[in-house]
Amino acid sequence: MAYCSEDDLLKMIPQSELAELTAESGEVPDSLIIIDAISKAEAEIDSYLGVKYVVPLATPPAQVKALTVDLAIYHLYSRRSVVPPVRQQKYDAAVAFLKQVAAGQIVIAGPQGELPTVAKAVTDATGAIRAFTRDTLADW
Repeated sequence: MAYCSEDDLLKMIPQSELAELTAESGEVPDSLIIIDAISKAEAEIDSYLGVKYVVPLATPPAQVKALTVDLAIYHLYSRRSVVPPVRQQKYDAAVAFLKQVAAGQIVIAGPQGELPTVAKAVTDATGAIRAFTRDTLADW
């Protein structure tokens, strides 16, 4: 399930700006490029959230949708090698937020306050003490 859609991007930037960022002619937004930018944003989010949660999230919270939009728009601008300062700030803030989630300092919650499925903790495994070592087998 996608964390956001083209319509979500259009709520943040006008269609003409989206067309300039994606289409070579600049008239109509290129959906394939938009999907690619959203996929990059989702992968980036999953790389951080995967530390604490099972990803991809089945029902992404509004926070995750907003982060995906900000990251996707940043990726569209970086495609043109000119990222406005406000987009860079939003990207940096999103990454900082995701780092805090990965560190366990912030918890993301769904619309009714439910938490996404938490990933299982990895425990250290140890084995039994070795019966045969170089020292014990030295006389053989």
